[in-house]
Amino acid sequence: MAKSIALSYILWLFGGFFGLHHFYLRRDRQAFVWWCTCGGIFGLGWFRDLWRIPDYVRYANGYGDKYQVVESRRQKNLKPVFNVVRFGGQLALGMYLGFLTMCAIPTEVYEEGSHAEKAVCYGIVTLATTMGVYIVSNIGEESIDFGDILTYATLPAIFMFTKAPNNAPTWISVGAAVACMYRGKYKPQTQPKKGLCRRLTSLTFAGMIIFALWGSFLYHNASVTTKDGETIKLRDSIDNFFKSPAWLQFKKTLGDLYEYGQTHGWDKVWLQFKKTLGDLYEYGQTHGWDKVWLQFKKTLGDLYEYG
Repeated sequence: MAKSIALSYILWLFGGFFGLHHFYLRRDRQAFVWWCTCGGIFGLGWFRDLWRIPDYVRYANGYGDKYQVVESRRQKNLKPVFNVVRFGGQLALGMYLGFLTMCAIPTEVYEEGSHAEKAVCYGIVTLATTMGVYIVSNIGEESIDFGDILTYATLPAIFMFTKAPNNAPTWISVGAAVACMYRGKYKPQTQPKKGLCRRLTSLTFAGMIIFALWGSFLYHNASVTTKDGETIKLRDSIDNFFKSPAWLQFKKTLGDLYEYGQTHGWDKVWLQFKKTLGDLYEYGQTHGWDKVWLQFKKTLGDLYEYG
């Protein structure tokens, strides 16, 4: 089915920050990049799509100037023309995934871990950085083998991790992007089309990895400042919360509620819940909702003091 420019612009307007228009045009990798970098590097890619969409649609439908140029170069077995925007995207996504992966690993591993543990972590960071460059390199009509990128990225990875590991993802991205300049190629003219279910599964899995990296970073390395000015790790704060009397009391209340429901039936629990809401509504109507809000704030304050 031919793609529509009008529909592409509608999707761009209402879901462009999440790459919805690229997903419609079967540019799934670009949709993922747009989603995980807030609209293509904080909206820059989304804004650029304002005048790029017609070219994307024409190429997806198999005609247009770009389509003719690509077909001509493909038939002559020529390499893709260097594109500074694609090169910048390779560097940006490579560094993003590299630094995010580096931050997701507990700092204790870098500071106190054995040489073997550090080597494993550096290898994971190298793979993540290289994968970022690989994703951008395979957007649209261009392609490159992951092994070629990894080969070019290995040397700067080894050098940087021994000299300046904190800046390693930057130079790994540069090495991988240079590989794309020399080893890049065009995709075959005819490729098997993936079904909708497979495409959604792939994007969902990739999204789960991004969420996992951010979650690991927040849990292991993020910190919070207490009212006394003390800085503590977020993971310690979470652990203390789950050991606090307030949380233990809440768990006990839920357990008692579950036992009551199992013994007397969940319909009675629901009736009691409705009765409580009804009493609250009557109290609010009689005494005013501002008093209800004050009582709610007092309860939260008591719970905070208790914890």
